[in-house]
Amino acid sequence: MNQAMKIKTFELPHEHYLLKGDEYGTEPSENNTLILHGAGGSSRATFIRMREHLHAHGIQSVSFDFVGHGETGGNIQETTLRGRTEQAAAVIKYKCQEPLTLIGASMGAYSAVRLTERFAVKDLILLVPAVYTPRVYEVPFGPRFSVIIREQESWANSDAFAALASFSGNIIIIAAEFDEVIPMKLIDQLYGSARNAKTRTLHIVPDSEHLSLFPEERDFATAMELMLAVLKDRHGI
Repeated sequence: MNQAMKIKTFELPHEHYLLKGDEYGTEPSENNTLILHGAGGSSRATFIRMREHLHAHGIQSVSFDFVGHGETGGNIQETTLRGRTEQAAAVIKYKCQEPLTLIGASMGAYSAVRLTERFAVKDLILLVPAVYTPRVYEVPFGPRFSVIIREQESWANSDAFAALASFSGNIIIIAAEFDEVIPMKLIDQLYGSARNAKTRTLHIVPDSEHLSLFPEERDFATAMELMLAVLKDRHGI
């Protein structure tokens, strides 16, 4: 589609923070795709290229900066995994239409999976997905959180696996071949858990790493083709 892209920023009060985000699109009432960034130095700005590519193919999107990141700012140690899920839920209620397409990266992928338990989600796209033990869901980000998640295979009893077992939409998992953060064993368990999905795809990007998922232009292009094959069908494009 050749429509000029309109970027409309928004601010959403949530608890004692002001969540800052934007919509990429032309018709706000048609926004059903939410992109959730990861931890560390990530923010919604990380996905500008992806969102521009989606919009060029007629797919609008919403994204925002979690507390402690990007323009939202604030003290990340004042929030938790539960807090991130609630922040995303607030943005969905404010800006998105169900059924949703959720695209989550790293820690954002865990929030996306948890949101399938609360909202109608048709498409779930997980990029280098992290999942966590329920023990840390309400533990503030900081030293104690880090100690727990660094325990050997602390993720093995994650509630994300049960959530995916109940998911009946389309799921795409895109993983890095040489991920120093997310073990392939976790990726395999995620994919296996999604046994009731309408469609499921696992794509391993060759010669890639957690923080460099698309080392070559062809890798980005392949990933976008996988996404668009599902999303274009959904949008009737």
